[in-house]
Amino acid sequence: MAGLRGPALVAYLLVCTVWGSTYLAIRVGVMHLPPMLFAGVRFVIAGLLLAGIVLATGDRLPRRLRDWRVNAVTGLLLLLGGNAVVVWAEQHVESGAASVFVAAVPLWAAFFDALWPGGTTVFTWRVGVGLALGFLGSALLANVTP
Repeated sequence: MAGLRGPALVAYLLVCTVWGSTYLAIRVGVMHLPPMLFAGVRFVIAGLLLAGIVLATGDRLPRRLRDWRVNAVTGLLLLLGGNAVVVWAEQHVESGAASVFVAAVPLWAAFFDALWPGGTTVFTWRVGVGLALGFLGSALLANVTP
C-alpha cells in the first residue's frame, strides 16, 4: 500500500470501507426487511447511483441492445447466484462467517480454473500461498477460525 497515492489510495480506501461493511449492512438489513426485498432495494439504489455517476462524469450508458443483454445476464447471475444466497444466509449465519465463506470464492475459482481444460491459472506454490494468506487474513479480520 506504500505506493498508493491520490485517486488510487482514495479508491482503495473506498473499496475497503464499502466492501468491508457490506456483510454487516446485510445482517442489519435482513433484521428489518425480508431478505430478497432488502437485496432488491439495495441494488436498485446502487444501480441508480452508479448510473448517475456515469452520466455526471460525461460517460454514456450502453447503447446497443446486445450490451444491455450481456449486462443484464451478468447482473442477474451475480445478484441471484451470489449475493441473494448471502443475503438469505445472513438470516441464519453471523456476518463474519458469511464474509469468510465469500472470501473462499477466489480459492475455488483459481482451483477450478487450474483444473479446467483451457483454464488460464497456473496453480504454483506462490499462488496457493497468496490465496491462503488472503483467506486466512479475511478469517482473522472477521474473527472466525477456519
